[in-house]
Amino acid sequence: MKGSSLSFSSRPEGSDENNFIAGMLIGQSAAMQEVATLIRQMALYPTTTVLLQGESGTGKDVVARAIHELSSRAAYQFVAINCAAIPETLLETELFGVEAGAFTDAKTSRDGYFLHADGGTLFLDEIGSMPLILQAKLLRFLETRSFRRVGSTRELHVNLRVISATNVDLQAAVAHKAFRDDLFYRLKVITITLPPLRERPEDIGPLVQYFLWLHSTEGPEPLRMSSEALELLQRYSWPGNIRELRSVIQHGQILCNNNEILPKDLPESIHQAAKSDDQRLQELQQQLHLPSEGINLPAFLDKIEYSFIQEALALSNGNQVRAAALLGISRDQLRYRLSRHI
Repeated sequence: MKGSSLSFSSRPEGSDENNFIAGMLIGQSAAMQEVATLIRQMALYPTTTVLLQGESGTGKDVVARAIHELSSRAAYQFVAINCAAIPETLLETELFGVEAGAFTDAKTSRDGYFLHADGGTLFLDEIGSMPLILQAKLLRFLETRSFRRVGSTRELHVNLRVISATNVDLQAAVAHKAFRDDLFYRLKVITITLPPLRERPEDIGPLVQYFLWLHSTEGPEPLRMSSEALELLQRYSWPGNIRELRSVIQHGQILCNNNEILPKDLPESIHQAAKSDDQRLQELQQQLHLPSEGINLPAFLDKIEYSFIQEALALSNGNQVRAAALLGISRDQLRYRLSRHI
């Protein structure tokens, strides 16, 4: 309703600030329901490796933690390491640990992430950045569940699950010899693909509600968002995905008055995207003119709708989720509209 606002002053049912499966992954889309189902299934198999794929900001780290928290390993450590954030020369010692005297600066023996995660889960983010020589050692570990500290000859054994994540096409990396094919197939026993936010616009509202609640805990009054501001968010393509959405809510909270986020409180990028959408719509409208003899408007609109749907499906190679995103509707709405033309 125009002039109304969206607010979330109480905790969403089942959510917890430290357990984002019910927060960051909250959503109404069929795609995210499928992801939630896979998370629950993978939690039942605590030794199986999992590969998470998706753009930056889609919540791969959240999914990894959710699998851990729902599994029998939840009582042990969840250890996350970003393979791209650690220099190549240090990554081996960070993973495997180092024996005293292995090199000049190794004054004492030190455990690595493998031992820290014993009993629990090791999450290797941006696995595509791992050097080839370390890929071979990781493969050996996955096969034997044993490893050696750098500079040691003693085998150490651990019991843990490895979850890896990437925002690049590992299959293409394998083809270009930048990633080992044997490791790729060992990691992807089960693959969970996280869709970008632009392909599930029906999840924007629930996510906004969650972040409004999350940031309401920082002040005495619940944080709200006007319907006009929410409409702008729903029309935006979200290149930064959920991470960007959370930042936008924080931006609005800082700039708003009376704890209500209005369109003026949103970043300029949101407004520029909305102006571009309006301009494209105006260009399309300028190409349409009513014939002097009139027109059968319902039939004409049906034909336009069907034509755009077919074109969106062609551009998306038949992927209904992507086609729906191009049309600014949900996949369920796309299926309903398709059924009308059968």
